[in-house]
Amino acid sequence: MKSSSLAERTSRDDEATAEPRLGRADWIEAALEVLVGEGVDALRITRLADALGVTRGSFYWHFKDREDLLQALVGHWQRKNTAAIASAVEGADTIDDGILALFDTWLDPERFDPLLDSALRDWARRSDAVREAIDDADRARVSAIAALFGSFGYDNPEAFIRARVIYFTQVGYYALHIKEPLAERISYLEAYFKSFTGLEIDAEKAAAYRARHLGGRS
Repeated sequence: MKSSSLAERTSRDDEATAEPRLGRADWIEAALEVLVGEGVDALRITRLADALGVTRGSFYWHFKDREDLLQALVGHWQRKNTAAIASAVEGADTIDDGILALFDTWLDPERFDPLLDSALRDWARRSDAVREAIDDADRARVSAIAALFGSFGYDNPEAFIRARVIYFTQVGYYALHIKEPLAERISYLEAYFKSFTGLEIDAEKAAAYRARHLGGRS
């Protein structure tokens, strides 16, 4: 029998290993798109494989089963959205800086993804485990914001209630699908700040924040 050439063997090896080279992150990204767009019930391994142009076998290089993928999606959401809020308010030099950093986070979907948050909340209606994860996340987010208030002289329960007010306001903003131009939203900056903190925002910081987000727009 004629032996295969090195090139032929290499080609076959490449074909055999092509699918496993698709990373775990690729599957998660594809699954997140379906989850956000259509909900958890639309997540099927075959569908994801077709979208990625591979066979189902590639999936099992990275996940034990569909449940393993679902847990990975919850983990991704926790690391992205909850961590974004905690990191925004951590170590702020002033209450102005902390609140503005929090506002920044909510204006940037790359840091905090509201559509993903909404998808998880919808999923939680059908899953006790996801409901528990949502509850844990809400507590952690409120706690991080309360710690910010506590750092600048707000005692409990005031710090906790102010944290709830600012967080629940933002969650409600997403849930109601409020659509308004960025310029209009930021035009309320001083009023929001005073409502949430009971203080007047530093005028220079407010002007710099508005300029950074709007530039020459108004």
